[in-house]
Amino acid sequence: MKSHEILSREAILRAHAFDVVKLGFRLPDGRERAYDLVDHANAVTLLPVTVDGDALLVTQYRIGAEGLLLELPAGVMDAGEQPLESARRELREETGMDSAELVSLGGFFMVPGYSNEYLHAYLALDLHEAPLEQDEDEFLELERMPLAELYRKAWAGELADGKTIVTLMLALPELGRRFPELLAEVGGLGSGAKL
Repeated sequence: MKSHEILSREAILRAHAFDVVKLGFRLPDGRERAYDLVDHANAVTLLPVTVDGDALLVTQYRIGAEGLLLELPAGVMDAGEQPLESARRELREETGMDSAELVSLGGFFMVPGYSNEYLHAYLALDLHEAPLEQDEDEFLELERMPLAELYRKAWAGELADGKTIVTLMLALPELGRRFPELLAEVGGLGSGAKL
């Protein structure tokens, strides 16, 4: 199969959180088209889990949803920052906790049809207090929820934040190994379940 080829890039909008870039593009059949791309810095998201098996989440207003969303802590990586370093900073800023064990869960593109933002996902365990000041424009409410309840909300369609839902799915195999008794409460997940 012939590949796609980017022929040109032109920034058409520079905004606070992202840029919009016009891409000149050659399709595999040789035709050329222009596409708009939201050029966004990569980011991290975390599922922090306490020793008791509770997840730490935040509720915050999201402009795109025009309302409050319950979601996992997350944030944009600073220039030159490595994903693990960014994950630890965001955890401390948004939850006031740090983790002695950050487990990489992989990553994913948020909306690859029009954006290049890639999220690195982590499971944060062995938590201890280590707060950092929140970003000046963040107004977060910290919430603590048993893992079983959080997964029931996900299965029931009660979570609207995509990165939270994807990270919960990526975390299932590791959580099944570490907390089988807790996940056994949710739809047969846990000991003996094939993840």
